Amino acid sequence: MKEACWYEKIYIVQKPTTRGNKNVEVTLYIDYKGQTKIDGKETYKQNSTELEAAIEVAYRYAYKRFILGQ
Repeated sequence: MKEACWYEKIYIVQKPTTRGNKNVEVTLYIDYKGQTKIDGKETYKQNSTELEAAIEVAYRYAYKRFILGQ
C-alpha cells in the first residue's frame, strides 16, 4: 500500500508544530503529487507509537481515496 502511494507520488509528511529537539509535536499532511496538501488536525509526539499508527491510517486513507477512487 505504501509502495503504491510512493509510486503515485503520494506522501504522508510530518510537520513540526514547535521548534526544538525535545518533546517535539508534529501534525501530518498528505502531499499529493507535490500539489494538493490535506492537513491533519491532531498533533502527535514525535517518534511515538501513536504517530506510527496515524501514519499507517493516513496511507490507508490516501490509497483508498487517490488510487482506488473510493
